[in-house]
Amino acid sequence: MFFDSTGIISLFLVIAAGATVWDVAKGRHELFDQRLTADDRNRLLRLVIFVLLPLSIVLHEAGHAVAVKAFGGEVVGFGFFLYYGYVEHRGFYTPLDVAIISFAGPIVNVVLGLGAFAIAWFTPRRAAVNYLLFVFCAFELFNALVFYPLFDFGGGIAGDFSSIYSSNTPVFSAVVGIGHVAILAGAAIFWRTPRYRKGYEERTGQRRPRVSGAERWQMADVLAHASTEASTDWKHEIALSGDAQSGGTQMVLRWQSGGFQRALLVHSTHSDDPKQHVELHAAIHPNEDGAPPYQRPLMRVDGQPQLDELTLYIRRSLDFIDTWDGASVISPS
Repeated sequence: MFFDSTGIISLFLVIAAGATVWDVAKGRHELFDQRLTADDRNRLLRLVIFVLLPLSIVLHEAGHAVAVKAFGGEVVGFGFFLYYGYVEHRGFYTPLDVAIISFAGPIVNVVLGLGAFAIAWFTPRRAAVNYLLFVFCAFELFNALVFYPLFDFGGGIAGDFSSIYSSNTPVFSAVVGIGHVAILAGAAIFWRTPRYRKGYEERTGQRRPRVSGAERWQMADVLAHASTEASTDWKHEIALSGDAQSGGTQMVLRWQSGGFQRALLVHSTHSDDPKQHVELHAAIHPNEDGAPPYQRPLMRVDGQPQLDELTLYIRRSLDFIDTWDGASVISPS
């Protein structure tokens, strides 16, 4: 039945794909100019997920069908639901034939992924096109070389990789395994090189994060500890909020006093920045309707200060902001 759960979700994906294509077509002039915005990246990501990936799955199954024909088999059925497809066939095959027929699907995805990367890298287009190709490459290689094998063996579905890495074809399995590992290792190594970072930035206009998520959260943790220490037992109750981004980490301390909403923003650049520093900014907003807010930088500390030092700077800034009325230009001592 079409209107079972799988059919309903498939219908939803078809609608999502159509909406994505319409959205991209409608905003194509802004999307494919020289500037790639966050909204552009979201559109391109949806285009990959709802349009390009399903098309690549159809091509994956077509690869199986071509291999079946090459070994004298007959395709008797084809299906495509969600992000899953299948080819039903019959024939008389050797174990090696079965392994190659199974291999013909994933290799299509690998070729598509590497081909997308090659186009973006060696014959770059506009920033949006290059970004689209890089994202598509990442999805294709991850799905074909990481997710699908793990899902196959871990989920016990007896899919392509169960046949590719069969004990019935040791030589073929070994050769494919070497290539499998080589592509994964090569991609991981190249992804971390300055050459890739520079090339990616030149082709997309996007600065790739140069520190890991763990490092970003570690920096946020330092700011959080210093902010907590500085605000503990202070004369006002403070609300803390933090954020770890690719461009740096920050903490915002907010409170109310003297008819003002007050805030201290503490921002730290990442450790790989040659001009690493910490900045402290003040902001106050009168509680009266229509009154303008006041903002100003307080201080900049070059390098990465120690926890005790940063705690002292934050405490002094809190004391200053609590007495600032927006008119004074004196900095905290």
